[in-house]
Amino acid sequence: MSETADRPADGRSPPEPHQSVPPDPTPWSRLADAEPIAVRDPLAELLGMVPPGEPLTVTFPEVAKAAGHACPAVAGAYRCTQLALAALYPDSLPVRSAIAVTVGGSPTEPGVGPMTDVVRHVTGAADESGFEGLAGCGGRRGLLTFEDASGPGRTFAFERVDTGARVRVSFDPSATGVDPDAGGGDIQALLPKLLDGRASAAARDRFYAAWHGRVARILRAEPDDSGPISLRRG
Repeated sequence: MSETADRPADGRSPPEPHQSVPPDPTPWSRLADAEPIAVRDPLAELLGMVPPGEPLTVTFPEVAKAAGHACPAVAGAYRCTQLALAALYPDSLPVRSAIAVTVGGSPTEPGVGPMTDVVRHVTGAADESGFEGLAGCGGRRGLLTFEDASGPGRTFAFERVDTGARVRVSFDPSATGVDPDAGGGDIQALLPKLLDGRASAAARDRFYAAWHGRVARILRAEPDDSGPISLRRG
């Protein structure tokens, strides 16, 4: 049989039978190695998405893609949620639909909305627009509320519905060099030039290195009153 006999009518070569999926082209070199967050989801188990007791894994690139960007606020929300769940569930997997979250502030305040979306993505906790559950399983509605809360920066309270155990986590963006009340810091001053194409290649690289480096540091931050993230139990 000739070499062209196996070609499709359009002349292109057929795909390799075991061709691998192309790598993710997103440049996650500084971000993709952030520790993932494993949770249990009773509804996913009920519907056969995962076997009973098996975890679902949420990664930082996943939440950054959902947000449309990787920034200090998104990274801070991810890390706050990760630390809070580790404190609430030291010996077991966190359980979606069993975690209530109180967000300090209004969803219209700078950064609060995107950060809340990250918390919701990981924990499943939702406001009145959330899923009400299926046959009494997996309900998220009413597990997320907004109220005034004291604390540095953005504050979130996480509570286990089953035990009442509670932790309060605060993220202070000013401790990362990005103060939303002061325009975002020196590095953010480059944004107008990036947007209108006036930034040089060297300036773009400098911005990316500083921005992604800051995000990476937040993703590795430990609770510390002198750092960007603080945590209180009870």
